[in-house]
Amino acid sequence: MPVCKAWKENFSRTSFIEQNFKELKSELVIQSAGSWHMKTKLIDIGEDLECESRELGLSKIHKIHSSCDGFILMNEPGDYYYGKPRVINPATKFCITIPGCPSRCYHRNYCSAALAFDSSTNQYKVVHIFKYYYGFEIFNLSNGDENWERVSGPWEHIHDQPFDVNFLWKNLVSINGRILHWYVNSSEYFISMDVKEGKFSRTYLPERSEVINKTNNYALVQLDEFLSFITCDSETTMDIWILEDFHGQVWSKKHTIVAELTNYICPSKSARPTEKTMPELGKLVAVASARNGEVLILKHQKNRNSKEYIYDTKSRVMKMFGISIKHLESFVPHKDSLFSMKRIS
Repeated sequence: MPVCKAWKENFSRTSFIEQNFKELKSELVIQSAGSWHMKTKLIDIGEDLECESRELGLSKIHKIHSSCDGFILMNEPGDYYYGKPRVINPATKFCITIPGCPSRCYHRNYCSAALAFDSSTNQYKVVHIFKYYYGFEIFNLSNGDENWERVSGPWEHIHDQPFDVNFLWKNLVSINGRILHWYVNSSEYFISMDVKEGKFSRTYLPERSEVINKTNNYALVQLDEFLSFITCDSETTMDIWILEDFHGQVWSKKHTIVAELTNYICPSKSARPTEKTMPELGKLVAVASARNGEVLILKHQKNRNSKEYIYDTKSRVMKMFGISIKHLESFVPHKDSLFSMKRIS
C-alpha cells in the first residue's frame, strides 16, 4: 500500500477487503506456555499436510483468547497480574486496550473471553465469563462507553450448573465471531451465545450415547462456518457432526474417521516405535481445524505432552503434526484482514 497511491485506494475499498477475507483459508495461531510470555506461532497447513510456521508479527505476546475478522483478542503485554484485554489487528497494526472488567479478572486461566461481531448493529464486542460464580460480562468496543455490561447466565440457579467450583471456562469455539459456544462438562448440552441476541442459551448434543453419558468423550470444534461435534463411539471410529441450523438445533453427520480406512504416514525411518503406527482413535480428541474445515488437529485426550496429529477429511490421510513446540495449550483459527473497527457491512 505505501508503494502506489492507486494500489492503496483499491486495497482500501470495502468490497476488496471483504472479498479478500472470504477467499483466504484459515491458519492456526498456536501457543505454548513460557516463563513470562507465551510462545506463539502462526501455522499454515498445506495440501500435503506439511506445516509452515511464521511469526505473528507481535512481540511479547501473552495469552490469545480468540480471533474475529482478522482481529485478535489477547492479554495486554507487560501487565502479568492484572492484565487488561487488548484487541489488535496484526496486518494493520491497529491496537486498542480495553478497560479492566468488573470482576478484576487476570485473564489467564480462570476465564473465557471472546471477540465477537454484532451484525445487527455493526459493532464489535468482547464477551467475558469469569469462573462459575461471578457471572457474564459484555464490553461494546464501538459506542465509546468504558463500562462493562453484566448479563444473565444460562441457568436460573447455581445448582443447575453441570460442573463444580474447579471448572474453568476455557474451551471456547467461535463461529466467525457471530455465535459462541462453550463446553460445560455436560453429557446433554453445551452453552451458546448468539451475539445479536446478547444472551446465553443451551444447545443440545445430536445424540446421547452411553459413551458420552459415561465419559463426556467429545469435542466442539469449528469446521468451516459451522460448529462440529466430534465423538468416538468405539476404539476404531470417530464421528463428526455439524450444527447446520443453530436456532433450530439441527445436526447432520458430516464425516466418520475409520481406522482401517485411514492412511497413516510415518514421519521418518528414525521415528520412535510409538510414532510409526497409527494411534488409537479412542484415545484421541479433536482440538482444532484448519483450511476452512478440511483438516483436523487431534491429540491424546489425557496426555498433555503427547504428539498432535493432522487428519485430512478428503484424502483420509493422517500424519504427525509437523511443528515441534512443547506443551501446546491453545489452537486459535485466524485469518489476516484489512478490516477496521468501523464496519460498513
